[in-house]
Amino acid sequence: MKYDSQYYILRENHESGAYMLGHTEGTDEGLFSLMSLRSISRRVLGPGKVKVYDGNTSNFFPCDYHETAEQLVSEKFRKVLAPFQLPGVDFYQTNIVNGDKIWSEHYYMHIWNHHKAIHHGRSKIDGTYVDDDFTLEVLSLDENVLDKIPLEKRLVFTLEEKPKFLFHETVVQALREANLTGLSFQRVDEWSIGSAFE
Repeated sequence: MKYDSQYYILRENHESGAYMLGHTEGTDEGLFSLMSLRSISRRVLGPGKVKVYDGNTSNFFPCDYHETAEQLVSEKFRKVLAPFQLPGVDFYQTNIVNGDKIWSEHYYMHIWNHHKAIHHGRSKIDGTYVDDDFTLEVLSLDENVLDKIPLEKRLVFTLEEKPKFLFHETVVQALREANLTGLSFQRVDEWSIGSAFE
């Protein structure tokens, strides 16, 4: 349980949550593999392209963090993470398009650093751990797994079993200090499947 208070899940806040963004025509096909648990750098040959599908488009201005099917971050966000030299975290330049306006200083963040770190006894699921056929309802991290991994290799990672992206408190502190827009942080021990609707 000791890691449940050290790791956070990033979420959209009311600023970015007021809009729905997603891939649009012209995005590099390699970026459709952003949920891959391996590098996609050889597949991505050009920039991404997203557009605003829902929300008051006349008032839209990009935030530093947007959730699409993946995570879309600003140059400012990327620069906060750069000093950590995170393994298995790549950024792919992506244009946000809204009508005749284009913002080019955004990136899809691909986190392919992964660990099988769900504690089966304390976490709650709907389904079965066999073939990872479950919906995660409450998460607890397995200290027996994470104790064996040096901190610098697990500052940011995704769960191998289910794609939840986890950020260590030291990275979260740096993101908070940067006053980024569009995101909030929820500690693992405060997260549940229903908390997204709170």
